[in-house]
Amino acid sequence: MISGSSIGSFFINLFNAVKSGNLRWQQEKHNEIQLLKNTKAQEKLSLQADLKKRQAQFEHELIKMKQIHATDISMLKAQSEQQLRDYKQFLDSIDQLKSLIQKSYSHLPSAVSLMIHHHAKQVLNQMWECEDIQEKLKHEAKLIELMTAVHEDTLDLSLKDSSDEQQFPKRTLRLIKST
Repeated sequence: MISGSSIGSFFINLFNAVKSGNLRWQQEKHNEIQLLKNTKAQEKLSLQADLKKRQAQFEHELIKMKQIHATDISMLKAQSEQQLRDYKQFLDSIDQLKSLIQKSYSHLPSAVSLMIHHHAKQVLNQMWECEDIQEKLKHEAKLIELMTAVHEDTLDLSLKDSSDEQQFPKRTLRLIKST
């Protein structure tokens, strides 16, 4: 029979053998383990550097996009302000046409001058709201034709001798009627 001390000795030897084997394995693999740890640390640093680089690129692109959008907004604002001034000038000139008609054709009911004025404003609005360039040019031509007709009618009236015959802005009314 095996004594208790020999069993204890057996387990101690077994334990020492396992520890020694483990120690040998660690010594053999120490360089590999250290290389893996170094590689892992380098990869971590590389990923952090890449992340910082990408973040800097992103921030640069974001700043660039903000500047481009700010410039675009500024240009659109300036264009809109100019268009608003132009539109107001057109309205003022249409108001002048109404006054010219009322002054030249004082015998006409004010509804006639208001109708001509209203028609001119409608043509202006159609021109202004139109997106298609060809259509916009057609409306511009209509507006120019209407304004020219009013001026020709008032000019013809001022050149004629005042007679008992009551005059009408015939060209203007014919033009409005044809549209």
